[in-house]
Amino acid sequence: MKFSRRKFLASISAAGLVIPGIYYGQREIRSRLISNDKEVTPGEAVVEPATDNGERLAGRLRGIWDFRLLGGSGSLGSLSQDDLEMVLDVGATGRALRGYLGTAVALRGDSEPDYRITGSLINIEGAKLRWLICESDTPRYECDVILDEVWSNWSNAGDGTLSGKMRDLNRSLQLPDRQYAFIARKHRFPEAKERITYTPVLQEWLVSAEHRLFHQVWHASRDKWHRLPEEKREALRGLNWQPGPVGNERDARGKNKHRNGSGEDFLFMHRDMVRRARALQPDLMCWSRLPSPVPFIECDRQEFIRYYENSDGCSVPPAWEPQNDAEYAQWLRGVKGSASFYSNYQVWESLYQDPEYLSRMTLGEFGSELELGIHDWLHMRWATVTRDPSNGMPLFWDRNYTDFSSRWFLPENDYLGDPFSSHVNPVFWMFHGWIDDRIEDWFRAHERVHPGEVKRQIVKGVPWFAPGRWVQVGDPWLGAVLYGCVPPGEGGGAVALNTGEMKLALRIAFSGEEDVSNLLKRTPRRPWYARNLKLA
Repeated sequence: MKFSRRKFLASISAAGLVIPGIYYGQREIRSRLISNDKEVTPGEAVVEPATDNGERLAGRLRGIWDFRLLGGSGSLGSLSQDDLEMVLDVGATGRALRGYLGTAVALRGDSEPDYRITGSLINIEGAKLRWLICESDTPRYECDVILDEVWSNWSNAGDGTLSGKMRDLNRSLQLPDRQYAFIARKHRFPEAKERITYTPVLQEWLVSAEHRLFHQVWHASRDKWHRLPEEKREALRGLNWQPGPVGNERDARGKNKHRNGSGEDFLFMHRDMVRRARALQPDLMCWSRLPSPVPFIECDRQEFIRYYENSDGCSVPPAWEPQNDAEYAQWLRGVKGSASFYSNYQVWESLYQDPEYLSRMTLGEFGSELELGIHDWLHMRWATVTRDPSNGMPLFWDRNYTDFSSRWFLPENDYLGDPFSSHVNPVFWMFHGWIDDRIEDWFRAHERVHPGEVKRQIVKGVPWFAPGRWVQVGDPWLGAVLYGCVPPGEGGGAVALNTGEMKLALRIAFSGEEDVSNLLKRTPRRPWYARNLKLA
């Protein structure tokens, strides 16, 4: 056997490296096993609830993004730098990210896109995110991303941008680092008015000062009557804007709301509005059922994209993040979320078509329940952030109810959260048409259980019902004139609405709220249909 001095020295050197490594490695393992100070691995799994931060982050990420590799980064596999899009979705609890990356055509096609995105959103530090891009279900790139929004918390107020760097996981760490820099810009959510148009004559009626003021003062008088002092009530009576007959007014939110017939006023006035609008545009859209929420992206990618493109105008706009009002922000996310659709909206939809349920209610009780429940929620579910109609800039809080500046009368003002503008929004007619159809369900229920006890009758030109056991009011309230707000060319002998008197009536109803400016600075103004919000 030959003895090699070179081999002997090499073996001694290797042993000097390996033996200490084994020793220190075993010492670290023993330290972990016997240490009671730190939990190295988590215990049994638990169901993780949603968090406010997670829900806010999810709202900022969900949607369609333009994706661009920055100069010098080359191409991404077989994809060029041109026409790339990224679609992102986050689960209900805001803890996990899923998405796809590819060309705009491929993402909308039937085949699986080139790349799939996965990531965890727990333990996020500020606006720094991390996710993986998978190719054929195998992680191919890791991404470090920074989320930047032009308008900070306002998810639907400005453009969101993502910037980051990608590293190829197939490239050894021993080689010089090579990164792909990219930037992504979020698509603005299209509003319903961009998808659905009115006939010119209907548009003229909806945006008129008379109709805007009529709709606002009609709701304001009924909603605030039970809290107004007697001197304000007398002032409104002097303008003929008290809700119902003098001395027997019918408020909408007081303790007698379900017994005084105010629910009949609500249903009748909006049926009159729907009837007149359809006369000016017979093809005006109406829902036969409430639209379903957005599907999870991995269940139906193509429908997810169509939803965020709002192809039919019925998609729910993202929730914005009002500042200094955590209760309202939480309520708004809930009203717009998928969970509330299944826990609230579908329950309402089932009850309001159930003959057994409807046959136990008077028309006034039914109308009051609709108005204070699903009606207000529908307004806010489909509302977008308030914007200045003159320039499109987002506003932090709702319009002052007695601000009659010319900008608010522009056609662009179709904010669903305010009666002054909600009827200009196409979604208003979709869900009010659905509500109006529920009146017929109520009638059919009573015909089945109490045949002949509810009789049809034309009231003020509107197909309605005669007073009786289940119908309380013989003269539903349409406002200060006979036919409420009359469309162009449909006079019918009605007295023209006086815009000056309606502005005065609103100032009377809201006077005092403007006198507490310091309080309003501490308590931001909420939208009209969110003034009475409640959290469970």
